[in-house]
Amino acid sequence: MLITKHTIETKATPTQIWEVWKDVEKWKHWDQEIELSRINGPFQAGTTGCTKFVGTPLIKTLLTNVEPLRLVVQEAYLLFAKVVSYQSMRQVSGKTHVTFQVEIRGPLSFFFARKLRSFIEKKIPMEMEEMLKRALAVGE
Repeated sequence: MLITKHTIETKATPTQIWEVWKDVEKWKHWDQEIELSRINGPFQAGTTGCTKFVGTPLIKTLLTNVEPLRLVVQEAYLLFAKVVSYQSMRQVSGKTHVTFQVEIRGPLSFFFARKLRSFIEKKIPMEMEEMLKRALAVGE
């Protein structure tokens, strides 16, 4: 069940954005809701990790698809549901188009979607803007 999909255009290069994405422990610097994030190995498909959001317990995560300079797909596991987040980018006429998409799947997806949809829809654009500020600063 799709929760939200948001695309933004930036002057940041895929390399700059990728540097921010792969630095998992610093995600909390551009996502105000993250208290802690880490992975248990290299930034590649199959690597497990965890994330702790404000007011939640530690949530187990799995990188399911990682295509350097293009795509990151991560699953976060809830009770009888999982949140699948996609971060993708592509070049269009010298600009980078970055898309964040969030889906909830599983038997209780309707419950979590109802509880989280509004919050996630408001949060994603702000999170993306902050992430892109950090990306533009890479290499300065």
